Amino acid sequence: MMNRILCPVDFSECSLNAVEVAAKVGAAHQASLTLIHVFTEEEFEAALSSQKLPEHYRKSDIDNLVGHAEDMLQQLASEVLRMQKRDGLTDCNYHFTYGPLNRQIVDYAKQHQYSMIVMGTSGVKDIFEEYVGSNTVKTIDRAPCPVLCVPTAASYEKPKKMMYATDYQEEDTRAITRLALFAEPFNAELHVVHLSQSKSLQEQATYQDFQQKIKEVLPNTPLQFEKVISKDDIVQEIDQYALQQEMDMVALLYYRRNFLERLFESSTVKDISYFATYPVLVYRESS
Repeated sequence: MMNRILCPVDFSECSLNAVEVAAKVGAAHQASLTLIHVFTEEEFEAALSSQKLPEHYRKSDIDNLVGHAEDMLQQLASEVLRMQKRDGLTDCNYHFTYGPLNRQIVDYAKQHQYSMIVMGTSGVKDIFEEYVGSNTVKTIDRAPCPVLCVPTAASYEKPKKMMYATDYQEEDTRAITRLALFAEPFNAELHVVHLSQSKSLQEQATYQDFQQKIKEVLPNTPLQFEKVISKDDIVQEIDQYALQQEMDMVALLYYRRNFLERLFESSTVKDISYFATYPVLVYRESS
């Protein structure tokens, strides 16, 4: 059951776009939404370095900056609830805190048992190209729940078609089950797509067994299965398929040293902005 959503906000265009998506997803699921702003050490340092006043004035200036940010967060939460309450959003509150960004987000999500984290990203730069240092990826790596990554270029529309990209992992069944529950309020089509570089008989048998297993677990859920033979980079194939089939969202399973990590490590990702126009929902193996 998805009843609590957490959305980090830094008041950038990117994060405000994520707030809109989070609010509408929350309304569809009749969930509550929490906006979290983490005032980081970097922000403190930037505030100090920008001041040309004597040292004894700087603390009061930072206090004013923090107070202003918290006021903005409160106003944003009130406005979001006003706009989305009639559509089903049960509440919109906020949390203001200090510390390392991804650690604060993850710890707060764990402590309060959130069902999903919705994060704004600027696309390939945040999710893929800076795999080691990206706050988005660090959050995915430690999050206790799925993370919905919302690129700045992605405008919200009620999702009609969702794609799950699979590499036949044990956790796929659980992730697809959760995706089916997520898609239910939207009446969205679910496409389970396997991209492979092999046409072997063993691969075909594995594919058929996988389909049968998913159908047994979700007998009443209409699913469309497709196997795509990839001749090029698998990341490019996922993106091309999603765009050609007009997918509104792509879901992936984060599995250490496996499929998603291979996506992150792909050299092609550094050259082309994949996943830049639609949200990407990431399930962790153990989340």
